[in-house]
Amino acid sequence: MNPVNKTARHVSRISTAPPWWKEPYVWLVIAGPLSAVLACAVTAVYIMQGPEALVSDDAYREGIAISQKVQTARPPMQPALTGRNHSATGGKRDEQP
Repeated sequence: MNPVNKTARHVSRISTAPPWWKEPYVWLVIAGPLSAVLACAVTAVYIMQGPEALVSDDAYREGIAISQKVQTARPPMQPALTGRNHSATGGKRDEQP
C-alpha cells in the first residue's frame, strides 16, 4: 500500500462528514446558553421600562375605608350554619316550632 493513497482515503472520509450545523447535539449544547442570553435580554427590557408602584400613597386610608364597608354591610340572607343542602331534602323546609 502506498502511504499517499492512505492519506487520500482518510481525507475523503473527513470531507464526507456533515457540517457542524447539521449535527443535532451541537444545537443541544448551544440551546442552554442561548436561552440564558434570551432570558437576560427579556429581563433587561422589562427592567428598563421602569419600576411599578407596588403600594399607593394612601393605602392605609383605602384599607380603613374597606374595613368600614365590611362592618356596615348587611348580613347574608342565609348563614352557613342554618343553610341546607336541598339536593338531599328535595327543597322542603323544616317547620320551625
